[in-house]
Amino acid sequence: MAGDNNFRSIALDGLEAAKLVARLSWHRNLTAWVFMPAGVLLILLACFGVNSLIGLSSVSFPASVACLIVLFLALIILDLIIGDRKTRAIVNIVNVPAGFALRWINIFFTPSFVLLPLSPPIGGVEVAKIIAVFLIGFFVVFIATAYLARFLQLIVGASKRAITERAEEMGDESDAIPLADSNPRRHNSETTLASEWSSPGFVDDSTNDLMAPQRAQDPSQIRGTGGPPESDAPNHSVARSQILQAPLPLTRPQRWAAFVNLNFDRLTYLILFLFIGLPIYYSTGYAMPAQLTFNILAYFAALSLPARWRQFLHPVLVSSAITILGVWILGLIRGDSLDTSLKTYKVGTNYLDLWDGEKHLKMPGAGDLLVSVLDASIVALALPMFSYRLELKRHFFAIVIPNVAVSVGSLFGYPAVCYAIGISAQRSLAFAGRSLTLALATPAVKNLGGDANTVAALAIMSGILGALIGGRVLDWLKIPEDDYVTRGVTLGGNSSAIATAVLLVSDPRAAALSSLSMSLFGIITLALTSVPAIVKAIDSLVDL
Repeated sequence: MAGDNNFRSIALDGLEAAKLVARLSWHRNLTAWVFMPAGVLLILLACFGVNSLIGLSSVSFPASVACLIVLFLALIILDLIIGDRKTRAIVNIVNVPAGFALRWINIFFTPSFVLLPLSPPIGGVEVAKIIAVFLIGFFVVFIATAYLARFLQLIVGASKRAITERAEEMGDESDAIPLADSNPRRHNSETTLASEWSSPGFVDDSTNDLMAPQRAQDPSQIRGTGGPPESDAPNHSVARSQILQAPLPLTRPQRWAAFVNLNFDRLTYLILFLFIGLPIYYSTGYAMPAQLTFNILAYFAALSLPARWRQFLHPVLVSSAITILGVWILGLIRGDSLDTSLKTYKVGTNYLDLWDGEKHLKMPGAGDLLVSVLDASIVALALPMFSYRLELKRHFFAIVIPNVAVSVGSLFGYPAVCYAIGISAQRSLAFAGRSLTLALATPAVKNLGGDANTVAALAIMSGILGALIGGRVLDWLKIPEDDYVTRGVTLGGNSSAIATAVLLVSDPRAAALSSLSMSLFGIITLALTSVPAIVKAIDSLVDL
């Protein structure tokens, strides 16, 4: 009898917790699981339409970058025609899917690393050469970019005002550059219990950066902390001496609901993995649902590492390593080798192939879906560019000239040097995208015929190295701390999104310039690699 009562009590508490979760999180879940996927789908449909138009010509240019440019120009035109307020309303709508794509852009890079075991074997001597070129090239290009940007700053007489003097020019700092955050805000999966309860329930805060407090408080029991005075003439000395009563502890349903809300996305993907992905994989052999959900769970695990660890153990690297291990183990259970399992992870069928109506396509794998959504992230780069359009206009030459110089130098310098010292042609071409953010490096190197896995490793390592020592190198070069233009352009053009994340903490102004720099650098490089004559000239440097 007692056991039945306990079971009934647990069931009732579970039902109450479920009601609390549903009452608070329904709007967030509607946005996360309906509006955002629908918005991403619309972005990809736009890319498909633009790709179809590009296909009518002889130009080879990624549709995602074309949509990025179109969206950026369209927002500028709208701002001029209908004004800032109405344009921001449109930006807020676009930001539902675009902000998601930018916040989680890092996970879309993982397929390049997960597939590294399938890369052709490489000798130790060539590895040593690659490391040497990478390190020497990083410092040479970094120093050259810094001095060129600094020189242009001095030539045009740009002022170098302190951070406090420029704070108002950056506008609302809620426009933080989401793609630069290697640990995306957990507002997509976390909710909070109110610090004061008038009745059991949840309160969603405006920022959605939410977490459950350890205790709940009964407002009727609070003394001297916000309620009306107990007499018409407040006695401040008495108020200061009043002792707060101990808050009431959370009930069991409240604790359960807080845990579920705090880990809603993780629990959802875990359930999908266990009860949908695995049964489909082991009954039909189709690996995508299991591998995709495991990849996402691996990324969540990588984000849970302490912040100081993530400076060295970047979430892309950690989640990729976990995913490789998981894919291998899942395949072993079926009797498949690692190579066989990884070949089901990415089969080469993307959304453009599916919507173009190609026949006899393989069902897409987890890597194919992630790479497809990466196109939405590329388009979404238009939003941070638009947010800091005034900075682009104000510092146009200091941003554009170094990026053009580094782009041209990387395209023609790296492949020639790498090939001359004995690095293979495809890996030599991959160095041309070494400084780019991976979202743009991948299509640029693909245009050249370079190795995608090599450029993925180079781009991520450039970001990590810049985040670790970029600031110290700039100090060593005597770049003033308040010269945010030089710092932003140098780090953005050499270490992309990962270094931008560091700047978001130390100097948001430099982070804005870094975001602009990495976006423009990528677009310039991608535009150059879309010109057949330039591609032919670069390929000739490696005898292709």
